[in-house]
Amino acid sequence: MMQAQAGLRQAAGHRDGGFTLFELAVVVAVTGILIIVLLSRVMFYRNEAERLAFQQTLTALRAETSLQAYARLIAGRPGEIAALAGKNPVNWLAQPPPNYLGEFYSPDTKKLASGNWFFDRNDGILVYLLDKGNTFDVKGSELLKFKVSLSKGATTGSPTNMLELAPVQVRKQ
Repeated sequence: MMQAQAGLRQAAGHRDGGFTLFELAVVVAVTGILIIVLLSRVMFYRNEAERLAFQQTLTALRAETSLQAYARLIAGRPGEIAALAGKNPVNWLAQPPPNYLGEFYSPDTKKLASGNWFFDRNDGILVYLLDKGNTFDVKGSELLKFKVSLSKGATTGSPTNMLELAPVQVRKQ
């Protein structure tokens, strides 16, 4: 009797449970595609967060560099502005960025963690170590370098743009 009922179920198109191999393959393929899409979006947002954090820090450093020059100009000490060239602009911030490693003398950049800032005291250069997912459109380099320097306005006597945090030529290290 049981065999007759099982035969009737099979004849009516019923199975005894479980997935077919084809159904399992479809589920695995769809799951794999969803994971790939998710990971690509996570990487995009991670890279975008790094780029925005870099831009925010650079903007704060540039603003503070200008403020240092204007403070000396307003105080009637414009001769002190030239002495700020080559200095570490992070020291002028109320608080260093959370990814600032400190000051070094010609460090081995391969030993430093990427996605961080440091100041090279030998060259007077502020350096940002690009993360592995380089989204900055900088080809052939893992470093972004900046230096506090006198601008053209300082030599002509103009009070504007006397001091700037300017990019330095990027070279592969």
